[in-house]
Amino acid sequence: MAHNIWIDGKGKEHAAFAREAAWHKLGTVVPNLMTAAETAELAGLDWDVEKRQLQWNGNAVDAYGVFRMSDDQMLGVVTDFYKPIQNAEGFKNIDILIEAIGGAHYTAAGALGKGEVVWMLAEIPYEIKIRGTEDVSKNYLLCMTRHDGKGSMIVKLVSTRVVCQNTLQIALGEAGTFFRVGHFGNVDKKLADARDAWAGMLGQLKSLEEKLNILAQRKVTKETFVAVLDQLFPPSEAEKEAVSAAAKAAASRREDKLAQIAGLFKSNDNSAFPQESGSAYNLLNAITEYVDHFSGNDLSRAKSAMFGAGNDLKEQALEVILEATAKAPTNSRLTYATTLSADGASTGSSILDDVVSSTVN
Repeated sequence: MAHNIWIDGKGKEHAAFAREAAWHKLGTVVPNLMTAAETAELAGLDWDVEKRQLQWNGNAVDAYGVFRMSDDQMLGVVTDFYKPIQNAEGFKNIDILIEAIGGAHYTAAGALGKGEVVWMLAEIPYEIKIRGTEDVSKNYLLCMTRHDGKGSMIVKLVSTRVVCQNTLQIALGEAGTFFRVGHFGNVDKKLADARDAWAGMLGQLKSLEEKLNILAQRKVTKETFVAVLDQLFPPSEAEKEAVSAAAKAAASRREDKLAQIAGLFKSNDNSAFPQESGSAYNLLNAITEYVDHFSGNDLSRAKSAMFGAGNDLKEQALEVILEATAKAPTNSRLTYATTLSADGASTGSSILDDVVSSTVN
């Protein structure tokens, strides 16, 4: 079940959406954005959890369960140091942030599994627009918390409308600012620190929009394409030597990786916005799409995207491309690329040359 929406024993679907139904057609749909109280009630999130010591054969054991108090359902097993964070704290976090930036309201919320994972999503009245195109991205505040002991509460600025388990993973894998609140130590102080850290978030959005618009005006040359990919996906010393069979295989895998990115760069999201073709912004999107959807198997990709190497790479890519294209021409389009041979030198004809063509306006 890809959506993994919690459907309880009475058939209630624990999810709510404003203005637009989710693809799975589950949950309550209302015509307008919701308040925190409305969201909690409509999505069936107005319940608390508590930690209880577990027993075996009538004797207490050194383990604790997290139980939903409304129906005594155990959601996870934790240690003595674990401190529950209630759903209401998630709404409180978002409400305080909404007040700081002004005007955002809840567009989606729900619970996954048996209710062990809960998310709330608030719409921010600030869209990122790429000038001269119809490319507009909405922004949301996401709060995700867990009651199974397998993760922290996370508050994050995202552009994905979260409606299910899959879209939650996509949103968590986005590059961008986030704050993690662990279920240990002084949780109240961590929550307060998280809210303070987000005070300047709208300024970060505006800064990101400006950087993306700068990239949209810069065109990618052969040299900058190679420089960016070489910095983000550098060959190891063994690959450069390419003496052993393993090193040759690694070098081949790297070339395949660069070819995939080149293919995504050429596709430009199936020319969704033709004005962006060949731009540095197009290259950033290609690298992001590769990291999110093509880098490794599903399990390793999910682990990497959720605040691991994948997320770090996407954040690094933005800065690397900005630097590499700082002196790139803006009055012509040059969309071609090459790859590097095992010794680090560019090849005259390569798999990338077969994927990406050269076009000059």
